[in-house]
Amino acid sequence: MRAVLPGLLLLVACSMASAGVSITVLDVGQGDATLIRSTSGQTLLFDGGPNGQGSGTILPYLAGQDIQSLDYIVASHYHADHIGGLDEVYSHTGASGGVWDRGWTYTTLTYTSYASAVAGNRFTIADGHVFDLGDGVTVTCLGLNGNGQLGQPHDESSLENEYCIALLVECGDFDYFQAGDLIGTDASGHDDIETSIAQDLAAMGKADLEVYKVNHHGSYTSSNAFFLNTTTPEVAVISVGATNPYGHPHDDPMQRLLVRDVFVYQTTPGNGYVLPPSHLDVVGGHVEITTDGFGTYTVDGDTWEMDEQGTTPVLPAAGGLVLLGNAPNPFNPTTSIRLVSARGGAGLLEVFDLAGRRVSRRAFTASPGRTSLTWSGTDRASGVYLYRVTLPEGVREGRMVIAK
Repeated sequence: MRAVLPGLLLLVACSMASAGVSITVLDVGQGDATLIRSTSGQTLLFDGGPNGQGSGTILPYLAGQDIQSLDYIVASHYHADHIGGLDEVYSHTGASGGVWDRGWTYTTLTYTSYASAVAGNRFTIADGHVFDLGDGVTVTCLGLNGNGQLGQPHDESSLENEYCIALLVECGDFDYFQAGDLIGTDASGHDDIETSIAQDLAAMGKADLEVYKVNHHGSYTSSNAFFLNTTTPEVAVISVGATNPYGHPHDDPMQRLLVRDVFVYQTTPGNGYVLPPSHLDVVGGHVEITTDGFGTYTVDGDTWEMDEQGTTPVLPAAGGLVLLGNAPNPFNPTTSIRLVSARGGAGLLEVFDLAGRRVSRRAFTASPGRTSLTWSGTDRASGVYLYRVTLPEGVREGRMVIAK
């Protein structure tokens, strides 16, 4: 990357044949570090968490995975909670394909330690640069300069978050997005970069994310409505410190995820907004994501169907009744509630408002396999509604939003 390229978007792609990818969002406290590994064994580490987390968390994890060396390291930006551990990791693993960042400089001790450690093997990403992780997995630089929204200077400034590198990980039908502390608001002296990134993803035909690594640890500056409406993630992952001083994750972005029926996995409980159990899994450690790009993917051991948005992970084949959520969501005025039943049988669909009043009741018969139930909210006001599906195999509940 040339020195004038502070922000960029990366596309990680994987071919459909015999390929797979594992993504580990590492629990580094209030910070970010993510390991991307293809089935070929080649690796890319995106950020290194705060100072001390390289030696204390990342290197032990790599050792446990029998990873002795890294192929690539990419730094999203120069804040200490993202690059603090990179010098510690690099001194042990190196990076055979280089350490890549946005160029320019920064005037903190953490940055100086990072820059000194990787000097001689540090590269500035250029537009169109491709990392080849083998088995068809590639990482391509697509966007630069705060995605074209910002001007100079590109050294230390209050806009460091806006300069973040973003990654889109693609493996077959699976899409994963991560962008450090990327900003999605023009308030409080910030510049909205998320919106332009979402537009780019839509133009690329990539506006259907399976997993969204939530920008900026769930800060109010991230995950704006346009970005979420455009990228339509099914699952979100938040890396956050349990006792962070910022109150992450904040209310607004979490509520935006909630009303869009996005299920959230967090490395820790955080120190802010708490989603209801129907939409939250506090992992209490690393969040592991795996897929071969076909049909399903796993997050923390839960199996999810691709392109099926909803609050309930897909159970194993013998799992009985599975609720796949409703689509579209939000909707106006009609949506389809989708489920899978091993045995089928006589069922009941009930819809309730948030006061607990039942507003609709309908009997149906499900065949073994997939069933889709159409529900219309034509005579209902905008807002959140709860629905319950009852079959001989059990009861499942979901949440939907009418947006008129």
